[in-house]
Amino acid sequence: MAGDLATQSGGVHPGKPIIWPSGKGSTQAQSVDQAQTSQTAGNVRGSVSTGGPISTSAPGTVTQAQGTTTALPPSQAANIARPLNLSDIKQHLLQLGIPDTDFNVKLASLMLQDGLELSQANLVNILSMLQGTNKSMNMQEAAIMLAMKGFDSPEALQILGKFFSENPQIAAQLVALQQGLKSLDSSLAFSKGLLDSGLVSQLSALLSQFDAATSGLTGKNLNINNLKLLNDVKGLKALLSGVQDKSITAGTAGAQVLQANLEETMSKLNAVMDNLVAQALLSQKGKEDVNFLYQQVPNLSAEPPKDLEIVIKRDGEGKNSEFDHENAQVILSLQTANLGKMVCSIFVKARRVYIVFVFNQKDYGDDAREIIAREYALLQKKLVENNFIVSGYQVKVDPAMCAVKPYLIPMLPKLGEQLKRIDMEA
Repeated sequence: MAGDLATQSGGVHPGKPIIWPSGKGSTQAQSVDQAQTSQTAGNVRGSVSTGGPISTSAPGTVTQAQGTTTALPPSQAANIARPLNLSDIKQHLLQLGIPDTDFNVKLASLMLQDGLELSQANLVNILSMLQGTNKSMNMQEAAIMLAMKGFDSPEALQILGKFFSENPQIAAQLVALQQGLKSLDSSLAFSKGLLDSGLVSQLSALLSQFDAATSGLTGKNLNINNLKLLNDVKGLKALLSGVQDKSITAGTAGAQVLQANLEETMSKLNAVMDNLVAQALLSQKGKEDVNFLYQQVPNLSAEPPKDLEIVIKRDGEGKNSEFDHENAQVILSLQTANLGKMVCSIFVKARRVYIVFVFNQKDYGDDAREIIAREYALLQKKLVENNFIVSGYQVKVDPAMCAVKPYLIPMLPKLGEQLKRIDMEA
């Protein structure tokens, strides 16, 4: 039947052949690139020789525009592969009962590029999550990511969409929070008559303890427990909320300063909480393409404070997926002192390691190659000590890939490059 698709839920899946019957007796011309192939039900690909636009004529033949005919086996004759285009997306949306508006078409295209099946259930779910938001590209990508991980929470969407939009760094946020806590502690010293003296004493001690704990977070300690940090931030926020709710109605300058510092500290606590929650959302186990651990490791000893961002792919998908240290992909993103932003893609296969160093600016390319070549022997030695072998490395300059976000979202390069529609004679 025309309109049937090769997925159980009636959607288009970028990881499967997209087979759309074109109807019996179809003579519509289709363009086929030389790199494209026809695919049988048994996943056996056969080359289709083309010299220009082709059209289907009779079962068992593919007729080229120049008049030459290439005979194909009956199992392959009915299938013609070509790049998926926006007209196909519009047609499919209408078949799903979804209006083919510009926004819906662009969202559907983004779903396919990000690796999410274009089914009615998925599309309606994402449109529902986007209600009440600005529907920006960041919000759309966040909604798609959450759908691939099994979430449909509007609160989670707001947090993740903001994270994609602002790209917050936990190191800078923790430094700002420390400064806010010190200002709050100072204002507490002048709060006589506004708060109970015992509460002020306990609160000051707690603020000092929290400041000491966050000051100890450096890039040398990669074992940072995000969950513990999140719980500590939540606890401190709850305590300060209770203090804030107390009636400080005095119109003195001390009362106004205390209220202002409380509000500022609460805002900074919220920023740290949202960042930690976004990291937790991204690290949730999900489908294979988005099944990874993501963490920002703050280095407060650097000036200014810097983050080391880590992405580690899990093996398989779902709740039983684990990390395979002998066969893995690890992404490290960091700001270097002399070469700017650098992203290292580390591929591990049977304990053999291949590394791709990516830099942001072309000016750094030659310097980076020289430095990495000079340190390569030391890198090999360190890995050999841990029973790994470096099989090679590469240095690239690619601003688009010199960020973590492209590694978090498995986006295909272009809609038609890897997504193929297979028109099939009935």
